[in-house]
Amino acid sequence: MRTATFTDLLRKPKEVLAHIDEGQVRITRRDGDDLVILRGHDLDVLENGVALSSLLIRAIGRNKGDVVAALTELFAWTGEFAPGELRAYAAEIEQLLYAASELGTFERLLRAQQEWKETAVAYTMGMRPVEHLELPAAPIRVDRP
Repeated sequence: MRTATFTDLLRKPKEVLAHIDEGQVRITRRDGDDLVILRGHDLDVLENGVALSSLLIRAIGRNKGDVVAALTELFAWTGEFAPGELRAYAAEIEQLLYAASELGTFERLLRAQQEWKETAVAYTMGMRPVEHLELPAAPIRVDRP
């Protein structure tokens, strides 16, 4: 996080705000609490990530650590998944949830949650995964007429 003084912000606002794309900018003030300037997207990710994390952690606690049960309790659309897919979803979300909570970065958690939800929507519309296609290990010789 970049740091600048309030005086710097008043005297050279373009120079101070030029760093906003690198992350948050802390503005220190002599006679008050520091201010933090961040992009709207970053604030949205933080707010939505904290909300989703809180929701998930409470549900996992209610279900005595059973992430699959927590997800099915929270999201009716998980009924679209086969048992193996549901376990994969739970494993991915659990790993990302705890990492995001420790690191304070929620982008990957939110993206994974959205991708799983979009998969459920696709299933609802009739789309399903295709069977894995096995290709021969070596080229097959074909005689042509």
